[in-house]
Amino acid sequence: MFITRFPDVQEALSRPDIFNVTYAPMMDPSVGPFMLGRDCTEINQRDKGIMRAFMRMEDLPAIRQKVRSLANASVEKQIYTQNQIEVVSTLSRLVPIQLTREYFGFPGPDLASMFRWSRATQYDMFHNLDKDPKVHQDNIDAGQEMRAYLTQLLPQRREQLKNGAPLEDVFSRLLNSHFDDSIGFADERIITNMMGTLVGGIETTSAAIVQLLDELFKRPRILKEAIDVASSNNDHLMYRYCWEALRFNPINPFVVRHCRTDYRIAKGSLRATTIKAGSTVLISTRSAMRDGLQLPAPSSFAIDRPESVYMHLGYGMHTCLGDQISRIQVPEIVRRILQIRGVRPAAEIDYAGGPFPERYPITYDTPV
Repeated sequence: MFITRFPDVQEALSRPDIFNVTYAPMMDPSVGPFMLGRDCTEINQRDKGIMRAFMRMEDLPAIRQKVRSLANASVEKQIYTQNQIEVVSTLSRLVPIQLTREYFGFPGPDLASMFRWSRATQYDMFHNLDKDPKVHQDNIDAGQEMRAYLTQLLPQRREQLKNGAPLEDVFSRLLNSHFDDSIGFADERIITNMMGTLVGGIETTSAAIVQLLDELFKRPRILKEAIDVASSNNDHLMYRYCWEALRFNPINPFVVRHCRTDYRIAKGSLRATTIKAGSTVLISTRSAMRDGLQLPAPSSFAIDRPESVYMHLGYGMHTCLGDQISRIQVPEIVRRILQIRGVRPAAEIDYAGGPFPERYPITYDTPV
């Protein structure tokens, strides 16, 4: 069953009691019981609430400056010594991992491990529809390695804090909080949720950056406007250009759910349909964001659309935990790329047969 109309997609994503996630069999052997695989449970409500409380809104201005600095450093390191920049490895994946290290407090043993852990877990948990056993095993291996690393890091970080280290990353805030046993948020839960910051924060961000850039490059007039905005201080307008471009090629065209009981979708309309219990349901946010009954001129590029039409960061219970960070990080990285004089694609996006952009080279005019 494929759900495509805007109101029907919102209806389905608003009923996690009916349309259940199918992630637990991939998540549990890797990162352990995790909120994303536990709809309508204490783990979901408690863990999400705690993590949101420690990812403070007042952090956002500093996050913007950090992302801006990291993106600029990567561009400046390359722009004067070569005539191409490979976006995926040096910006769209790298900067989110650097932010995970510095803001979330999950440094990892090295960049290569962080890249591998992120990709392996995200691939199996959300994209392995064919149940490829190697993809699943890579996910399990990555999760076990992450857990071993964080299990070793946790007491070291706690000792640093005990000795007065002024650490303000999310991991350190969690360790400083001393949750009562009755809450059920012991060290194992902290470790699992720290793993989740890497699982959910890298590949999705990278895909968003690369795919929306590709859409901008296809539209010369819009590209020129976006480049002008990138040179201004209008953060909100930069965000609008990014989110509208991403609407044409969003991160995930659909999400998969399992229908727990018979359910009549779009009840009262001419398209009303009964979805049988046990059905696999594909809920297409991509189609919803191009629904002509909801969006005027859905094939046109328009930066004045209501915020409510965009589902890039999920909807309902599965709105991204780091949604506010993503609204800053994605436009800031794109902004720095668009500031490069004469920037243009050097080749098409290379997915290398997988679900994620693996290479996206851009070229540019020689800096003065």
